[in-house]
Amino acid sequence: MKFLVICCLSVSVWASSQQQKTPPAAVAPDCLEFSLEGRVNGGEEYSHELGGGLRIRLLPSKENWGWMVQVQPLDSTDDYAYPVNPPFGSGNSQWLSTGYGETVEQQLKYEHEVYFVLNRAEYEHAAKLVEHALSSSDPSALGIFLSTLPTLRSAVLRIKPTKYETTNAGKSVNWMQFSMTVTTPANFGPALGLNARRIVCPSNRR
Repeated sequence: MKFLVICCLSVSVWASSQQQKTPPAAVAPDCLEFSLEGRVNGGEEYSHELGGGLRIRLLPSKENWGWMVQVQPLDSTDDYAYPVNPPFGSGNSQWLSTGYGETVEQQLKYEHEVYFVLNRAEYEHAAKLVEHALSSSDPSALGIFLSTLPTLRSAVLRIKPTKYETTNAGKSVNWMQFSMTVTTPANFGPALGLNARRIVCPSNRR
């Protein structure tokens, strides 16, 4: 199941319309955008510092099946993307691997949009809401969480495979080249060497 995505810097007034298409709107130029490129071999891990004490990691799956995309603090393995990228426990935008009814070759054919939070307080708050939504006996709990989701998302990265080589009928990957674009609030401090530019936040980021 592919969830509609509503980008970061949302305000609560939009929460009730989370499942609706967000109309265009004029917004202030208060986002940063920076890009990077990378290459990783099948079965190997990729890691790159983003800034703000965070890093992106591509964690390899078994049998060279691909990778799981995570955003982690430099001093922890907590995944700051997990609480804001449902569905949970099944294939979602973080999944760049064979499984859940698709091969890695199919996963590599399109751009993956992965949201994340920026600090531990945001992570713990979002994780607590996810835990409650998944464990609650109240059938409306998940819907309440989804309506709150836009206000929890702080930043987004888009990872696009550009070249790759697959084997095993598309189930395994030998290597992948990719480009990545990261959009954050304007007060985010990108890592050394990442040249950010100030942009007008896309209308659906609010």
